[in-house]
Amino acid sequence: MEIIHLLQAGVTRPHLDPVAGATWMAMVYDSARALHGVVTTSVDEPTVGRNHYRVGVRLRDAKPLSILFNAAVLLVAAAEQQDPHMINAVLVDVPDGDIYHRAGLRVATRAELNQPLHERHLHLLTEEERRDVAYHQPSRLGDLLFNWFD
Repeated sequence: MEIIHLLQAGVTRPHLDPVAGATWMAMVYDSARALHGVVTTSVDEPTVGRNHYRVGVRLRDAKPLSILFNAAVLLVAAAEQQDPHMINAVLVDVPDGDIYHRAGLRVATRAELNQPLHERHLHLLTEEERRDVAYHQPSRLGDLLFNWFD
């Protein structure tokens, strides 16, 4: 399934899902171990101003990364770690994405997330979500699926 099809009502809102969140976090640990890395931060849960879970990892001989999870659509992504208040993430491919697939989670690639966002992508969002998009003006699909809307 293309991630464009994940643009549905509620996808831009903070969505807490303890079961899906625990599954994602278990896979973060499995992936870190498989890649000889470590989890370096505690989990930040979705809240006002961020619609996704986020945790920091450092893989052997690699830059620190944030592993992101949008529980509304069970979507995993990765970004270079940066100041948590920065809004435009540098999105990257998820290391060892197959681990997340085996747990039933979707994995977004950097190329998918960097696709330009167009008005035609927004038709299934709620009116309130479309107003947020008009106000915040995210330019990429990834900025909508892993957003900073307040």
